[in-house]
Amino acid sequence: MSKFAGMTVVLAAMALSACAQLTTGAETAAQLPRKAVEGTAGIFEFIFTQPEYSVEAIEIGRLVQCHSTGREPTLEVFVDPAAVKAWEEARGLKLSPVAGELPPGTYVIAEMGQRNTGGYSLAISRQAGIKDGVLYVKASFLVPGNVSMVTQAITSPCSLVLLPSRSYSRVLLVDQANKVRASAAVPAPGG
Repeated sequence: MSKFAGMTVVLAAMALSACAQLTTGAETAAQLPRKAVEGTAGIFEFIFTQPEYSVEAIEIGRLVQCHSTGREPTLEVFVDPAAVKAWEEARGLKLSPVAGELPPGTYVIAEMGQRNTGGYSLAISRQAGIKDGVLYVKASFLVPGNVSMVTQAITSPCSLVLLPSRSYSRVLLVDQANKVRASAAVPAPGG
């Protein structure tokens, strides 16, 4: 075996080992948001599981580089697709689907904040809940393991999410440990 082929095998084994820290068994990236929030407890789990509070939030797009300027997670609410498009143009990004238009509705862009390396990701669960005028959105904040090989580049993951069409005045982003990571007020339509 050549020296190059041997290094390739070692690097592949290291990558698989790093992936094993984030996923187990036959999990796929699409299953991570669901898997990462299993086993949560407390008030948020109550809100997410009770039928009278349960709603769906639909992740429309996700990027690893969203040009965030701060390190803290943030939420920004948009009352229509035109506002999302304006945000994309201002950032020089294409977070919404390439083909077709965004459906009418309220959107939120959840940003993880700026990170010094690759390997970070933000995934939004479909499972959300509304209680007392507040929309709770679940997110998995995925970080690289200690032995993971990552790109040496500044990243800033974000997700575009279509929110349910119910009435609420505030959105909270809750992580897999039931910690509120960001919040935002919902502006009035046309405001």
